[in-house]
Amino acid sequence: MLELLLVLAVAVYLVSKLDAKHFEQANARYRLATNAPGAARVEPRPPIRLAIEGTQRPQLRSNRFVKGFGVNPNLVQDIRIYTRLGALEQFPAAVAALLQDLYLRGSAVGSEVMELLFHGRALKEGEAIYFALIESKPEPRVVAFVDKLRTA
Repeated sequence: MLELLLVLAVAVYLVSKLDAKHFEQANARYRLATNAPGAARVEPRPPIRLAIEGTQRPQLRSNRFVKGFGVNPNLVQDIRIYTRLGALEQFPAAVAALLQDLYLRGSAVGSEVMELLFHGRALKEGEAIYFALIESKPEPRVVAFVDKLRTA
């Protein structure tokens, strides 16, 4: 009985150590097998992209910095930034409305966003508002935060 319990514990430990990369590789192999000649053709879904008026897509080397805002970098599908200096009243209507909506949903994180929205703080030189599209279930979500401007 002890041996069976030990084997079960080892199996649970090994399964818990598998990470998302292993599952992605297995899924990729499965997709290749199902797309082989003679198999039913399955087209992959195109990646979802953010489209926010007044923002741009940055050229980032890495998106690891999003960890500081409670976001898993492996789940980030797209990032847009707003970089023009000024207060909330000077932002494009789409950016200001999205920030307000994300705040109400609990997806505008960090004290800088709160200061922009409610305390008249202006976006300073060398800062940007980041909008990150995050893969989640049942549907993707957007998280907004203020951080230093990152360039390639």
